[in-house]
Amino acid sequence: MSAAAAQTRVEPVIDEQWHQMTIEEAIDIAHRNTGISYQKDDPVMAVVAILNGFGEKLKLLLEDERKRVSTQFSNDVSGVNEAIDRKVEDVASTIHKLAGTLGNESIQTIVSAVAQHAVESDKIRRAIRWNFAACSALAVFNWLAVAAFYLLLK
Repeated sequence: MSAAAAQTRVEPVIDEQWHQMTIEEAIDIAHRNTGISYQKDDPVMAVVAILNGFGEKLKLLLEDERKRVSTQFSNDVSGVNEAIDRKVEDVASTIHKLAGTLGNESIQTIVSAVAQHAVESDKIRRAIRWNFAACSALAVFNWLAVAAFYLLLK
């Protein structure tokens, strides 16, 4: 499981498309928005080159960061997968050892103990039922005696 997860490479889902503005596009946009016409050698148009350079540097930084995060995430996931694999193997070996130690003799002993428990529980239930009936009869006779004394004294 961990070997397959370690070899599976997750590619980024979002792929930014960087469109750098050309000087001609910047001149057209500036003319449309402000009504001012610029020339290619105008110092104001240097801002376009600066912003394009900044955008390119930002793109490189984002790509580097994405690679670092992807590598860290891959390492973390593979570590978690390996830990889970070890725990599953430990549980499987424990269950296998437990199944090996429980032979047919142990199972027969447990079954006979459960059967004996059922027999003893039935005996106790019958005794409780008989005692309840006896106590109920005594309570009825007690109330009858109280009623008889009440009637005699009245």
